[in-house]
Amino acid sequence: MSTILDLQPASVWHYFHQLTQIPRPSHHEEAVQQYVLDEAARLGLSAERDAVGNIRVRKPASAGHEGAPGVILQGHLDMVPQKNADKVHDFTRDPITTQVHADGRVTADGTTLGADNGIGVALILAVLADKTLVHPPLEALFTSSEETGMVGAKGLQGGWLKGRYLINLDYEDEGELCIGCAGGVDGSYTLPYATRTVRMPGYRLMVRGLRGGHSGVDIHRLRGNAIRILAQVLVGIGATEIADLSGGNLRNAIPREAQALIGLPDEAAATAVREMLARLAAQIRQGLAQDSQGLELVLEPAEEVTQVIEDAQRLLDVLRVLPNGVDQMSPSMPGLVETSTNLAAIRCKDGALHISCLLRSSSEPQKLDLADRMAAVVRLAGGQSDYSADYGGWLPKPDSPLVRIFQRTGEQVFGHRPPLKAIHAGLECGILSTHYPHWEMISFGPTITGAHSPDEAVQIDTVGRCHQWLLMCLQALAEGEGKV
Repeated sequence: MSTILDLQPASVWHYFHQLTQIPRPSHHEEAVQQYVLDEAARLGLSAERDAVGNIRVRKPASAGHEGAPGVILQGHLDMVPQKNADKVHDFTRDPITTQVHADGRVTADGTTLGADNGIGVALILAVLADKTLVHPPLEALFTSSEETGMVGAKGLQGGWLKGRYLINLDYEDEGELCIGCAGGVDGSYTLPYATRTVRMPGYRLMVRGLRGGHSGVDIHRLRGNAIRILAQVLVGIGATEIADLSGGNLRNAIPREAQALIGLPDEAAATAVREMLARLAAQIRQGLAQDSQGLELVLEPAEEVTQVIEDAQRLLDVLRVLPNGVDQMSPSMPGLVETSTNLAAIRCKDGALHISCLLRSSSEPQKLDLADRMAAVVRLAGGQSDYSADYGGWLPKPDSPLVRIFQRTGEQVFGHRPPLKAIHAGLECGILSTHYPHWEMISFGPTITGAHSPDEAVQIDTVGRCHQWLLMCLQALAEGEGKV
């Protein structure tokens, strides 16, 4: 049986093998950082580690190409540590065992493989080691702890890198070019309320059965937002005695479930409400995607209600009109969501309704405008807004010189022009662009499936083609095709 050391390109698989022998889960990257520093020294290249664990390696241009614009090759050193339940493995101590399969895949043995982003790092190291290449001045940027908050990208200092173009090797669909991503900001909104004393039978109204999904890449799929639906239903049944509202959990997940504790006079009233819920559920399903047709509106007996929100209608009004979902599509990339927001979670606590949202946009002005509009809605309702954890987006530039070079050379490799893609979620490139707004950037890589799981696999043949593509682009940039 062959091993990854028998695969081609030999230099890429050699470096990937070396990386698999070094434990490198997020926040345990000292050993792999030292390996990169030592390898740079062995190759006679200057290298430096910054305060947050990023490593920069510089390789002078090949002879005659010293005046070409500089290029940064970028990947992250950490990996996600996941294993099967029956697998004994300590990710801080044990190497990864790799397996080459007859169907053309490389996997690990019951653990994550670390091809995300180890293959990208190996491609970069192979370029640094190759003395036969035609290339412009190169800088390799290896970032730290990408998988747990993009720590290295956020901590990168402006001025540390000199290049003009950045090539990110952390993309998982061969033959595509990623040229944009969304930035984001967490929105927290507080709406104080008064209560009054009552004594009524309590009922829990539940919204459940929705598909949910990622609040970026799935936000346009019409899967329904349980919190939004809860507010719609409470208004629809004429609920006035509301004791509690809750729903959702994570900011980056579309809420699948939400509930309200309400007071009703008696079981006869509850029966009438259940009839209304059946009609409302049928109406709401008409506006949902096929994979969210499992929507259920359920009313069950609960604890006695003794305190209700005095002005609950005001809170419901905010939940119904606060922007949610797709706000604007991209003007430059058909089919791409540019700006969105996710009404992610609500809780009643300490006399206030607390609302959590995640706003995303590849356009910084549009993100700020959305934040202002959402704050205005809350302000009109007597509430307060707070924004935190802001990170930048990457605005697509489909006509940039770097994109043109990758498309032309990609056509030679694949026989067709590689499609341009952008993602409505956060990537390192978006954060890096806040430190270096003048950079032109692109992201590509070999095909990886099952990332972040023990099923992770890399397609062997895609690695060689991506290596070839990268070398062709570096030669084109060295020979001046990136000049404008």
